Amino acid sequence: MQSPQHIKSRLKSVKNIGQITKAMEVVSATKMRKAQEVALRSRPYAFKALELLETLMRVMANDELRMKNVELKLAEKREIKNTLIVIVASDRGLAGAFNSQVLRMVENFFKADAVGSYSAVLVGKKSQNYINKKNIPVVQMFTGFGDFVLPEEIEPLEQLVVKGFLEGTWDRVMTVSTHFRSTLKQETLVRQLLPLDVDKIAETVKEIVPEQGRFSEARPQETFPRSRLGVEYIFEPDPASAVSALLPHLVKMQLYHLILEANASEHSARMVAMKTASDNAGELADDLTLEFNKARQASITKEIIEITSTMNALQ
Repeated sequence: MQSPQHIKSRLKSVKNIGQITKAMEVVSATKMRKAQEVALRSRPYAFKALELLETLMRVMANDELRMKNVELKLAEKREIKNTLIVIVASDRGLAGAFNSQVLRMVENFFKADAVGSYSAVLVGKKSQNYINKKNIPVVQMFTGFGDFVLPEEIEPLEQLVVKGFLEGTWDRVMTVSTHFRSTLKQETLVRQLLPLDVDKIAETVKEIVPEQGRFSEARPQETFPRSRLGVEYIFEPDPASAVSALLPHLVKMQLYHLILEANASEHSARMVAMKTASDNAGELADDLTLEFNKARQASITKEIIEITSTMNALQ
């Protein structure tokens, strides 16, 4: 049996670790809810932008005089020779299996796809070692997006992705990120960002509502509002210019929601990991307390026996 002093030292260390993990659990829970709240507040704006785009596309399809030859570059489907994959991981660890699940999904995508060559844009530091081992060229790595991402923080990433697609550097842009379903359930998904698909953007915006928890009540009420055929709009200078300005903005909006989802998933995974660590620290502290009491009792019993034996010898 270990000495009471050694056990007491271990017990103190375990209790300190438990206090740290408990504090990290509370902080992660707060950040998770904040990321969800920010995403949900942006949904009405996103739905309106999608409704406007749908209206523009309808107008352009029906206008035979001016719009039938308009080419939408961001929605253009090409032969896939080069693919850009945007990997959304985290900058920090202690998030359980969050990063390993993202990298496992990337590995599965490479095995199942195998079309042309690949380049990577990394969001977060934790995917860098994996991509370097795969010998995939890294176009750029973005770090420090923050716990509560602002839309303007996404602009460098959006501009890089859109510019490369328009210039033909890559023919397809895929994203691998974590979709937040509930506090205890996050799902890693592969999504196509470009060529642009309005229905997929609408699906991404709708899915930001969690299945369970504080914000789940927003799920049944809000749906993507389809345009009403009877509504007439006046576009200046013309619908084609409006579409050209709106499409890159929709790409930015989709990236924005993906990163907010990933942030909420990261904080949720860290919260669960820290809760597990806190519970384990509590159980270990209880076991060490019991062991310390036993060791102390054994020490006291030994001292009593020694005193009694000495008194008997003196008599």
